[in-house]
Amino acid sequence: MKIIDLSHILIDEGSTYPSDPKLTIKKEKDIKNNRSLLHSISFSTHTGTHLDTPAHMIPGGKTLDEFSLDKFIGVAVKVNCDNYKSLIKIKRTYDTVIYDTGWYRNYNKPDIFFGNNRPIIPDELISIIVNKKIKIFGCDLPSVDKSGKSEKKVHKSFLNKDIIIYECLNNLDELPLLMPFEFFGLPLSLYGLDGSPARAIAMINKSK
Repeated sequence: MKIIDLSHILIDEGSTYPSDPKLTIKKEKDIKNNRSLLHSISFSTHTGTHLDTPAHMIPGGKTLDEFSLDKFIGVAVKVNCDNYKSLIKIKRTYDTVIYDTGWYRNYNKPDIFFGNNRPIIPDELISIIVNKKIKIFGCDLPSVDKSGKSEKKVHKSFLNKDIIIYECLNNLDELPLLMPFEFFGLPLSLYGLDGSPARAIAMINKSK
């Protein structure tokens, strides 16, 4: 079994969406003076690798605590812009789609990563995911919608169907194409909220 970390590391003043609160990590205690090391962390619910629940965009939509843990775990298939139509032909059972655009490589270049030139989620891919009743959609983009778009078409297409969205995934080049693997994206245990940073991982059975 191979385990792949799909999450970006959170560091003090690390990358955040331009309109979101900044990420700050501050040392509050040290071992010399306080006999223990302790830090405080301040970030938004959509910092780094994170997930969106319906409450993020849908009035009265489900919040994080209204989903059982199995909703954050799935059998996933990775696709890209060249082969996502092949999802229709896959006969193996899967309930999660990971869309690899290669954009995660720009994560430490905020001007590019959060800029307007990032890839767009194809309309046909959106339709396939909704029609196949997929429960999780993940990508390496900072948002599934283009910056500045008021209608938030992709978010609402998925969240209206209670499809959990993962954004800012990392290391997607290490995942196999069109071959099922296990996906885990557990959030923090937060009550009544719209999303959460997540430690997303993939588990791949090497024997397959």
